[in-house]
Amino acid sequence: MGLFDKIKTQANTIGTNISESTSKLTSDISTASKEKSKLSAINSEITSLNGQLNIAYQDIGKKYVSNLLENQGENVEVVLKDTLDRIEPILEQKIELEKEAIEIEKKLKDQIILQEKAIFQREYDEEKEKLEKAVKLDLLTEKEMQEKLARAQLKLDNFDNIRKVKKQYDMKLISKDELNEKLSSLGA
Repeated sequence: MGLFDKIKTQANTIGTNISESTSKLTSDISTASKEKSKLSAINSEITSLNGQLNIAYQDIGKKYVSNLLENQGENVEVVLKDTLDRIEPILEQKIELEKEAIEIEKKLKDQIILQEKAIFQREYDEEKEKLEKAVKLDLLTEKEMQEKLARAQLKLDNFDNIRKVKKQYDMKLISKDELNEKLSSLGA
């Protein structure tokens, strides 16, 4: 009976871990989707505000030129006051929306970084488990396992630097050879 209880306990544990991982992933995806929708709505509103500002800027230009022709440019502030007063709240709203959009983009970026770091951690844990099994089966010595684990740990420790190097390559700041050289030195 003891063997079946162990198997049942392990199956329950695995099932619970899978369920928790799936639930967390679903939650992360849902949150990211909501944030992306919110960001899209904000960007649409900013575009609308830009359209309103462009119309107001054209109005300012027309009034300015008209004032130059009719009044030789005198009292230009008075002529433009109503349009400038109309623009001010639009500009303030646009600035606030741009700040909010940046915050959402940062949050989304942070979420992606956390997910990528979790992948690196999982890869490390899987490698460690595989190496420990190899030692138990006398396929590796303890020293060989520690050397391989040290390389895997180097990759995990250099997570941020690896991301930066990949971004440099994506932005075409470094060549493919430089990318491979840098990644190799970082354990990736």
